[in-house]
Amino acid sequence: MSAPARVGAIVLALVLAWPALAARPPRRASAAAKSPPPEEVTVSPALDRLLDRWAQLLVRYRPDLAARYGATAPGVRFVPLDEVSAAAHVRELEGLLAQADTLAGERADTLRARLKREIADTVPGGALRRDPLLWLDVIEAATRAPFELGSANGCDRTHRSTLQLRGVPEALRCATVLMRGAQPPDSDSLEARLTRLEGVFRRDLPPRTEACKESRRRADFVEADSLAAASLVEFRHWVSAAR
Repeated sequence: MSAPARVGAIVLALVLAWPALAARPPRRASAAAKSPPPEEVTVSPALDRLLDRWAQLLVRYRPDLAARYGATAPGVRFVPLDEVSAAAHVRELEGLLAQADTLAGERADTLRARLKREIADTVPGGALRRDPLLWLDVIEAATRAPFELGSANGCDRTHRSTLQLRGVPEALRCATVLMRGAQPPDSDSLEARLTRLEGVFRRDLPPRTEACKESRRRADFVEADSLAAASLVEFRHWVSAAR
């Protein structure tokens, strides 16, 4: 066959084969080529240390925020802020914020935003200095925490709850000092929140102690729970007198 004839035969063969080639499904790309590699998780020991330290501060001073953010710190008890400790707490938060400012990433951004909010709550003129309802949220979270976190042992939870409840009268006294001169809230809103917290003390928490069979622990709890509920009456009177 002459050269032109061979070329013509090859071209004809390609033309005849083209429909079959076009109908053939494309070759599958490999899994590596089809999917981008998973995003690398950046481990930041410095950020983790900051978060651990902040979690301890939340559980100690702002159990309401600790519950909201899911922060835990075993063995740390609620301590109410007062005029002296509030200023020291702000300085500590500002120190954490300065360290967070040296870090990059979404988690660091979130931490910075939350630290700034807590600082704003605590400085003069902040919510902790003018909002009785916020203080009731703080105290409710503090008294619920022992039954929602930590050891599941019934008497251990009852004991930790007792310790938290014993701090309620002092916490409310500290609140009245920090909020001296603040405008009282709407009376209906205040009454609703006080009634809700009283219900936590008198109806919600006591059944949770039933797993504890030690009479001494149960008796201590009942005493602390009663004093906590009674301190709400004094707090109501203080707010009413401020009107």
